[in-house]
Amino acid sequence: MKALNSLAMWESIKKTVGTDSWESYFNRHGADGTLLDTDDNVSFINPTNDKVIKLSYDPNKNDLIDYWLNSFGDEESGSVEVLNIYYRHQHESLPLIEHLITDWLNEG
Repeated sequence: MKALNSLAMWESIKKTVGTDSWESYFNRHGADGTLLDTDDNVSFINPTNDKVIKLSYDPNKNDLIDYWLNSFGDEESGSVEVLNIYYRHQHESLPLIEHLITDWLNEG
């Protein structure tokens, strides 16, 4: 089975969690505007609630997934809440990540 990269993982998450209102955030794009996944990490922002999801694939992680929250920005220009997720096995991690994101979004 072909391993998913972070962009493919995001596409799978969008189908299940319903993350249609998310936009590319600090990602690399090709000359034609196509989103690139060169470092095997991607991030997306929901501008209506100032939340960011950053997905990173790291096969050297000890845990199946590792995650934490932090803020990015300052009070004057506004800050966003970032859910950072590192995962080791794409297919095994997907249901855990979907559940994590759903719970985080439902917190308010």
